[in-house]
Amino acid sequence: MMKRVYLIAKSTFIFFIFLILILGSISIGKTNFEPNISNIGTDFITLISDDSQVIEINNTGSIVWQYSIGCVDSERLSNGNTLITQGFFVNEINGLGVIVWQYGAGLLGVSDVERLDNGNTLITDMLNNIVIEVNKSGCIIWQYKIGLSLPIDAERLDNGNTLIVNNLLNSVIEVSSNGTIVWQYTSGLLSPSDAERLSNGNTLITDYLNNRVIEVNSTGAIVWQKTGLNSPKDAERLDNGNTLIAEYNNNRIIEVNSVGSIVGSFSNALYHPNDVERIHNQPPTSPAITGPNSGFINIPYIYMFKGKDPGGHSVYYWIEWGDGNTSGWIGPFLSDLQIPRTHVWKNKGTYTIKAKIRDVCGVESDWGTLTVKMPRDKVLSSMLFLRFLDQYPFINLLIQRLSLL
Repeated sequence: MMKRVYLIAKSTFIFFIFLILILGSISIGKTNFEPNISNIGTDFITLISDDSQVIEINNTGSIVWQYSIGCVDSERLSNGNTLITQGFFVNEINGLGVIVWQYGAGLLGVSDVERLDNGNTLITDMLNNIVIEVNKSGCIIWQYKIGLSLPIDAERLDNGNTLIVNNLLNSVIEVSSNGTIVWQYTSGLLSPSDAERLSNGNTLITDYLNNRVIEVNSTGAIVWQKTGLNSPKDAERLDNGNTLIAEYNNNRIIEVNSVGSIVGSFSNALYHPNDVERIHNQPPTSPAITGPNSGFINIPYIYMFKGKDPGGHSVYYWIEWGDGNTSGWIGPFLSDLQIPRTHVWKNKGTYTIKAKIRDVCGVESDWGTLTVKMPRDKVLSSMLFLRFLDQYPFINLLIQRLSLL
């Protein structure tokens, strides 16, 4: 009887933790906006996942991409797609929100996902108490579940080992490919929610219920910490040495420096942020220009322009026709999509069409060019051709019969 009561109590506790970590309490997100979170130049953008949406903000704090379904973890991939957790599924979606890859075999509560360098996907299933690695076909090629109790985060390390946050056991463990625990940290943690191995070999741990983020070295000594937080769910060490933190119950993202001072924040209508990552913004490619390279003046010609943003964001075009006319910035247009534009040259000559594109952070591409010649006068050429037909009526008759005139 006591064993049955214990199992019921344990199940209830696990379900309660699941509600806190995944669903969150019901409240209204803040709508404050502090643009200094975006004093990051044009080289970076920020991806945020909360309980209601996944958004991407640029260097000015503007939302440049949004997926209106909440999740606990997301990752921007090198192909511009986004990998997201969706409860019983892991989905890879493109910039339009269309699912292009999915895995869900036997999953119960996905809490973390990571696309590996080998193209496989590392999935943490907190309710199945397992971390698995699946290939593109959905076959499980590695798994670890020994001693896990509500694992909530996992990260594949450069040495091939896997860093796992064991939430209910208040520990962070590093396991080798054969499942051996080679390092662990357990000192004073209370419901840890995230961990990442830093470039200096230390480990950054988000200690959820202790309301802190700590950095520990290989011997377990705390070498840095930020305390006084409100239910932090995720933390990431930035290239500039600052730390980006998602405060779940404060409905905000903050950036703190090495002494713990807040140097930036974002809370624009966030609803329980779960995950945040700073992404390198790659400049867009020069647009290709296609169309006729010669023709008549006073005749409209269609030209196609096609540029690509590596991050898959929408782009804006600036077109110069070589005769003093420009388009100004036009858009936005989908990345890697051809757009048509028509132009008429009024004077004979040689012209260089130039075009460039600008991404959502304001970064511009190099110029794409195409040289066109307008040596002929449409009216004069037509008059000469008609005189030729008058002199040779049988050719005129032949053209008419062929339905060419």
